[in-house]
Amino acid sequence: MDLQSLKLFQMAMTKMDWAAQRQKVLAQNVSNADTPDYKPKDLKKLDFKHLLRDEIAPVKVARTNPAHAKGSIPEQDPFRSRSLMKSFEESPDGNEVILEEQMQKVGDTRGEYNTAIQLMQSHMKMLKIALGKGGAG
Repeated sequence: MDLQSLKLFQMAMTKMDWAAQRQKVLAQNVSNADTPDYKPKDLKKLDFKHLLRDEIAPVKVARTNPAHAKGSIPEQDPFRSRSLMKSFEESPDGNEVILEEQMQKVGDTRGEYNTAIQLMQSHMKMLKIALGKGGAG
């Protein structure tokens, strides 16, 4: 059985890849905490709701005639965007890295990575049980 064909495993692997890449970016931020004029970077948050929406309803609803009733699927809000927060601290040399903030992000990312691993492990156990190969232990 190819686990890559299961959406759950694809999503968990995507989350794990994102977390690994984010850890690299955060590590660069920490290592440049004393670099003049360095601005911290971060990855865009994964939007699984958007990924699921594309998988579940790939067909767009459209009214072909103004007399037709409007569909029950709500239209997307074009103004829904998340702006980046401005750092509260900046060193005299222009560096905006706040080590405490970066370490908090590192911890959060590790938690997200561990959650994805636990999700995969739980579903592997369920698959083993369903296939009659045990799963206890």
